[in-house]
Amino acid sequence: MDLSAFLKADVGRRDLTTKLSVPDVDGTAHVVCREDAVLAGIDEASDVFAILGADAEPTAKDGDRVRAGSRVLSISGPLQGILTCEGTALGFLSCMSGVATAVSSVAEAAHGKVAVAVEGTSVPGFGTFERKAVLVGGGDPHADALDSLVFLKRSHVSACGGVRNAMERISKASVAVKRGIEVVSAEEAAVASSMGADIVRAVGLGPESTADVFDAAKSVSDRIVVEASGEIGRHNIAEYVGKADVVVLDRASLGCKPVRFDLEMA
Repeated sequence: MDLSAFLKADVGRRDLTTKLSVPDVDGTAHVVCREDAVLAGIDEASDVFAILGADAEPTAKDGDRVRAGSRVLSISGPLQGILTCEGTALGFLSCMSGVATAVSSVAEAAHGKVAVAVEGTSVPGFGTFERKAVLVGGGDPHADALDSLVFLKRSHVSACGGVRNAMERISKASVAVKRGIEVVSAEEAAVASSMGADIVRAVGLGPESTADVFDAAKSVSDRIVVEASGEIGRHNIAEYVGKADVVVLDRASLGCKPVRFDLEMA
């Protein structure tokens, strides 16, 4: 992906401070991670430096667990270009590593016994990179990012006048399209499942109520994927093992904290 637009948005037509203060010579620098983290965004950062002629050599890769003080990139080339790209490149690393680190923490707590997916509102224009960071952290960006899924949120269900009406309306979709719906009870799960739902998501329900949704959906077909969504995180994800196939985390509640990176001149 061409990242020139991101760089242009950050620095405009030129970085006046760098142009006035930094000599037009080649030099070297290192990117250092200042916190323990799961690294993500190394390719994006490298590509940003390349836009202005710098060569970035990774010393770590996406998915690596790095300790505070670790060097993750070595950069050589025009000093002006390196410093102009600094903010944008470190921004990718900071945001993407923050997502990967947070997702990794929850995925570890699940011990592979329930899949971890992440969805919800992303920063406009940054969704592709956030989804990649979710994968790096051991999660799944979730099927609702695909064009081959019709997914009914609670707002859709309400606007349609209930689960049955909503499911009837999406019955016109191609057989190649998967159908998903959010439910708040076992009764709704049973209706949606009997009307062809491929994915049933229990929203805002505790583990036991989610288990009831699970049983209602699976009694119709084992192929139905049952998800749990709500106030779920590292502290309680184990409670949903055996009661849902997938736990869906919302980006807003995931608590992603940007990871600090610095550029050090060699």
